[in-house]
Amino acid sequence: MDKGRKPTFDRVMHGLELLKKHRVEFNTLTVVSATNAKHAIEVYDFLREVGSGYIQFIPVVERLPAPGGKSTGLDYAEPPEPGQAESPVTRWSVPGEAYGDFLILIFDAWVRRDVGKVFVQMFDVSLGIWSGHGPGLCLFLQDCGEGLALEHNGDLFSCDHFVYPKFQLGNIMNESIASMVNSAKQKQFGEAKSSTLPKYCRKCDLRFACHGECPKHRFTKTPDGEDGLNYLCASYKKFFHHVDPYMKQMTAFMQARQAPANIMDMDFDALKK
Repeated sequence: MDKGRKPTFDRVMHGLELLKKHRVEFNTLTVVSATNAKHAIEVYDFLREVGSGYIQFIPVVERLPAPGGKSTGLDYAEPPEPGQAESPVTRWSVPGEAYGDFLILIFDAWVRRDVGKVFVQMFDVSLGIWSGHGPGLCLFLQDCGEGLALEHNGDLFSCDHFVYPKFQLGNIMNESIASMVNSAKQKQFGEAKSSTLPKYCRKCDLRFACHGECPKHRFTKTPDGEDGLNYLCASYKKFFHHVDPYMKQMTAFMQARQAPANIMDMDFDALKK
C-alpha cells in the first residue's frame, strides 16, 4: 500500500472499529474505478470482513472537456447536450462494460451465501424493480427531478449530478424551496429524462429496469448513430439480463410470503434454464 495512504486507511479502520464497538450500524459507499473494477470479489470480501452489512457501489464516470471545445473553467466536461463534441473519459473512469462484470461477479457470490445478511444497494434496487415496488433510486426512474442539491450558500440545483450554472433554480434567500421544486424549469428537467431517450433505448427489453439511467452519463451514440446512449449501457444490459431469473424467483418467494433468502437453497443451473 502507498505509504501516504496508509495513515488515512488506518484512521478509517479505527473509525469502523469504534462504530462496531458501540453497535452503530454503518453503510459503506465504494467508488468503482478502472482499477478496482478488476478485483470485484476482493473488494466485496473485504467489505464483508470489516462488517459492512449495507453496501453501495458508485461507478466513476468523468469526462474531460472536449478537445477544442469552449473553455468553462472546469476540470471536467459538463453534462452532455445533443450534437455536442465527444469528450473522452478519464483514464480512471470505469470502462463501459467493466462495471457490469464487476456487479455480476459480486452478485453471484452474494446470491449463494449472503441474501438477507448483506444488503447491496444495486441488488435491492433490482428486486424492487422486478417485484413492482419501484427502484427506490432516481437513476432508474422513468423521470427524475426529485434529487435536488442545496449548496452551503443557499443555491438550489436541479440534481446533485447537475450542480452547474445552467441548472441552478435559484437561492433560498430569495425564493421558497417549494416554488423552485415546483417550477416549470424543474418539471422540464425531470421530464427530459424520458423525452430525450433514444429510439434504441425505447425499444430495449430492459427499458422497464433502466430507463436510460442517469442523463449525465448519456454521452455516447447508439448503434444507429443517435445521440444520448448511456456510457454504461453495456454494463446494465449484462447485469440486468444476468439477474433476471434470480429476481423473478425472489419475487415469487415474496408473493408467496416467503423470504427471498430461500433462493440460496435452490439449484441455480435449473433456475437459469
